Amino acid sequence: MTAAAAFDPVADGRPAPARPASVPDANPTSSGASSGASAASSGGPPSAGDRLRALAITAIDRLAGVAATKVEELADRLGDMAADAAKGQLPGGVGGNALVKAGLAAMQGKNPVVAAVKGAVGAMSTGTKVLVALLLILVAVLSPVVLLVAALVLLVAAIVGAVKN
Repeated sequence: MTAAAAFDPVADGRPAPARPASVPDANPTSSGASSGASAASSGGPPSAGDRLRALAITAIDRLAGVAATKVEELADRLGDMAADAAKGQLPGGVGGNALVKAGLAAMQGKNPVVAAVKGAVGAMSTGTKVLVALLLILVAVLSPVVLLVAALVLLVAAIVGAVKN
C-alpha cells in the first residue's frame, strides 16, 4: 500500500485523516504536496522511514475505523436496551434482569443481592422455577446426610491416625 492510499477517503464515508507535512504525497498531481524534497516526490523509492510512517498511519486509521464501528454497534445495542426498558421489558433474560434489578436496588440504597435474586426468579419460566424449588428441597434434605458422612469420615481418619501412633 502506498502512502497516498493511506490518505484516500474511505469508502464508508469517513473523512480522510489530515496529511502530516513529513509524509510525502505519491500523487504528484494532487494539491497539498509536501514542500520538502523527499525521495518519493523526486521519483526515487521512498525511504524506509517514510514507508514505516505510512504503514503506521494506515494501521492507526484502520484500527480507529474498527473501534468506531464497535462503539457504534455498542451504542445501538444500548439504545435498543433503553427503548426496551422504557417499554417495561428488561434485557438479557435471567442474568440481565438480575443485573438490572441489582443495579437499581444499589442506586436506591437497598440490598442488591436480594434484588438480583428476585429479578432472576422473576425472569424465570414456571418450569424453571419448579426445577429450582425441587433442587433447593433436595439440597435441604440431603445436606444433613452429607454432613453426617463427612463427620464419620473424619472420625474414622482420626481413629486410624490414633492407632498408627
